[in-house]
Amino acid sequence: MDRRAFLVASLAAAASSASGTAFAQRGASSDTPENPAPDIAAPPPNNNAFTWDGLKSQARALAERPFKEADDDLPAQYADLNYAQFREIEYRREARLWRDEGLAFQLDFLHRGALFKERVNIFIVENGEAHNVAYNPAMYNFRQAPQPPEGVDIGFSGFRVHNPINSPNVWDEFLVFQGATYFRAVGQGQYYGLSARGLALKTGDPEGEEFPRFTTFWIEKPEAGEEVLNIYALLDSVSTTGAYRFVVRPGRDTVIEVTGELFPRQPLQHVGLAPLTSMFLFGPLNRTGFNDYRPQVHDSDGLQMLTGNNEWIWRPLANYPTLQSSSFMDPAPRGFGLVQRARDFQDFQDLEARYERRPSVWIEPIGTWANGQVELLEIPTDKEIHDNIVTFWRPSYEVSPGAPYSFAYRMRWTDRPKAPAGSLYAADSRAGRNFHDTSNLYVIDFIPEEGTLPAFDGLSLEVSANHGAIKGQVLQPNPLVGGVRATFLFEPEDQLTEFRVRLVANGEPASETWLYRWVPQ
Repeated sequence: MDRRAFLVASLAAAASSASGTAFAQRGASSDTPENPAPDIAAPPPNNNAFTWDGLKSQARALAERPFKEADDDLPAQYADLNYAQFREIEYRREARLWRDEGLAFQLDFLHRGALFKERVNIFIVENGEAHNVAYNPAMYNFRQAPQPPEGVDIGFSGFRVHNPINSPNVWDEFLVFQGATYFRAVGQGQYYGLSARGLALKTGDPEGEEFPRFTTFWIEKPEAGEEVLNIYALLDSVSTTGAYRFVVRPGRDTVIEVTGELFPRQPLQHVGLAPLTSMFLFGPLNRTGFNDYRPQVHDSDGLQMLTGNNEWIWRPLANYPTLQSSSFMDPAPRGFGLVQRARDFQDFQDLEARYERRPSVWIEPIGTWANGQVELLEIPTDKEIHDNIVTFWRPSYEVSPGAPYSFAYRMRWTDRPKAPAGSLYAADSRAGRNFHDTSNLYVIDFIPEEGTLPAFDGLSLEVSANHGAIKGQVLQPNPLVGGVRATFLFEPEDQLTEFRVRLVANGEPASETWLYRWVPQ
């Protein structure tokens, strides 16, 4: 599956009415007396009570029945749309739910078509009652896209949420749910980049990945002045059902608290919790084969982890010639995420993509996640339109039918998760051949996380590799970045090699641990 295609197509709907930034929705008014805004706020007669416990009961009951594939009821004129045609379908700003109610959020409901063929049901919850949102073609400007057949309920593929996250008078898009269990968010001043999913099943499995999907959403109407949006979802798949709750707080960092409860239909042997999906094409450590004017191209440049032993780990990403799978065992992780540390325009030189403004996502388990590992998949790609990086937490045990499996975590869509003040982190990592072209040269600049640099005389460099030879270790001050530079030479053998680098002061770690993998070409 082309993971990146989900992003490209869903962004198209945003871009059709945006003015310059990937998070902005500032389309001109299209409301006229002949084309009035539809009334979608009035509840139809099919109201019913909604509770979180009721949703879990619904998911449990669904798991007791055989899985049923989604109905293939999308008219061909929409199922066959290409990217350019699909982006012609524009949600009308005047049709946004809660637009004139003085609330902190406004909603768009996304049309089906192209990649997004499957219907999702959407309900608005007000005072404990769930009201179905009915499809109405008057919600959209179809422009050059086909007009819907009269009287046909096309339905929705997802929704997006607006908030004055960047300016009090501008309603910017900051959150979207669309396609399978994919969703994306941004904090202040950010552009869409990596994606999250509700659940990963059999990712990287030779038998193929299973893609669950959210079939129904319930969105709770906030009170006036309330800056929190509660979203609920029903998950269905061949192997499991699930009930999800998302508590969303937009801001400088957009924070989403996720609570999930799975009801397996069959034993789940390869489960991924809090899965993140991103793109890495090339960077200073890995750009072999790319003749590109840009110094780097990626949505994320590393996997960051905080272990149960309070060790900060940084694993730069790479675009290897073959599929690479890495597991990082940890009995009680405190956090992990895909991070974009490169934050200057000079790092990318891309006026359109603005990769320096892509968010990082940091996952913080709520409660204890025991007996498992963080998994990282790096998939070869030659184009930036493909998402090729996947990470998630995988329990080491089988999740069995017969009892619900519960989990919770907090995700921060942020610039960069920060280690404790005073510790050193790898701000830049580079690689190439040495002057005599006899060895691989690695260069890492460590700078302090706020505070001041420890006394250089007390620092030492530790470098290890499980294969090959490490030579020429050097640690020297780098006043140009306010830190220190570590360099070493590597003479490889013809086998996969794992590096481990850190700085030590007085026998204690003074920096995060830098990990990297060398793969024979």
